[in-house]
Amino acid sequence: MLQPGIIPDKEPLIRVGIILPEDRYTSVSIVIPQSPAYQIDFSGRHVALEAGAELYFKYSRDSIHFSASGKSFTAPNDIHISPVQDEKQIKPGQGLLVKNVISGRDFHWKKYINAVYSGKLIIQRHKDRLMMINELPIEHYLMCVATSEMGAACPEALIEAQTITARSWMLANVEQKHVALGMDVCNDDCCQRYQGTTYLTAQSIEGALNTYGQVLIYKDKICDARYSKSCGGVMEAYENIWPGPALPYLQIKADAAEEPPEWNKPLSDENNFSAWVNSVPQTFCSPLTIPENELKQYLGSVDEDGQYFRWQEKITQPELISSLKQFRGLDVTSVLNISILERGGSGRAKKAAVDYTDSNGSSRQDILQDEYSIRRALHKKFLYSSAFTVTKMEDDSFNLKGAGWGHGAGLCQIGALGMSLKNYNSREIVLHYYPGSILKRIY
Repeated sequence: MLQPGIIPDKEPLIRVGIILPEDRYTSVSIVIPQSPAYQIDFSGRHVALEAGAELYFKYSRDSIHFSASGKSFTAPNDIHISPVQDEKQIKPGQGLLVKNVISGRDFHWKKYINAVYSGKLIIQRHKDRLMMINELPIEHYLMCVATSEMGAACPEALIEAQTITARSWMLANVEQKHVALGMDVCNDDCCQRYQGTTYLTAQSIEGALNTYGQVLIYKDKICDARYSKSCGGVMEAYENIWPGPALPYLQIKADAAEEPPEWNKPLSDENNFSAWVNSVPQTFCSPLTIPENELKQYLGSVDEDGQYFRWQEKITQPELISSLKQFRGLDVTSVLNISILERGGSGRAKKAAVDYTDSNGSSRQDILQDEYSIRRALHKKFLYSSAFTVTKMEDDSFNLKGAGWGHGAGLCQIGALGMSLKNYNSREIVLHYYPGSILKRIY
């Protein structure tokens, strides 16, 4: 696993969580490819696997039961499925097929996909559930991230920029959300979207090879290179989204060559933000650069069709009450008002208040203290961003008008796409989104 604060001088192996305890899996099916040859290792035993065979793993009474080569086996824990020979190169669709993997865990785009993974798969017990980890070289992982996050039709510069960003974020190794489970990262939007070789392309392989070992550096440290789908025209500062000190390379900045005239500062002011969210400025992520109806060809396979730059969402009283009960544990019978108490530099809400009545008819207020809580609490499918205005309608529903998809800090994927379509190269793209950083090859 990666070590915090250590800049590696050779390509590391990483561990990616494919099935997490919260997914509540008690069984999983894996199909062995025709080639290369695979073997399974458990409890000191080694079994060659038949090409094309489907293995079914099931948790039962503190053990994992499975069949292989016509025989049934029981393992107390830690089953390793790996190629007989190390994979020097990987190809699209190469590896072990895992059925019904969650994509979009806890987000509004959640779905189940069949995904193919190169490298080693490790199946473990975690209490009364199964867990799965994919162990592989980081550069093989990055080849897959580029076209899991974005589509294969993206220009070369975008693929390279996405790869540099993903590599930097990974090796900065700041969040460590899943380290207690023996994972460097998980396979989903909570960390970085990774769907193995399922959507791997020759272009994403080339993007990793062209940028091999390159990371963004700021003052001798690898940049914590956050990114999101669309900033909505203005990037957000790190400290307005996450706890901790400011990061100078994650700052409030227009996603444009020049600041658009529609950006009246500060967007933390309600009047300024209202005017901004009702405008369509000329920015790299704007539909004036990439029309919304052309975006789908460039987006990741699990992304939804939608309005990424500006959006509207109507939330009814029953929907809002249900969300607040589920995600905030509130005793709420009606929502009286939603008010934004504090905004960041991109207009994203940092603090909001929900005024409501409880089952005793008493008036109460719940304070949402951060961008994530606001997006999570106000909609059962998770709001696209926290950059929105709120209008209460005559039928007591709430109309939200918003900007961008995601937290908005660092690289804006649709903006980076816009830059690549305008013939900016990958170096120019990453230095636009992480000002003050330098690009350096570390291995």
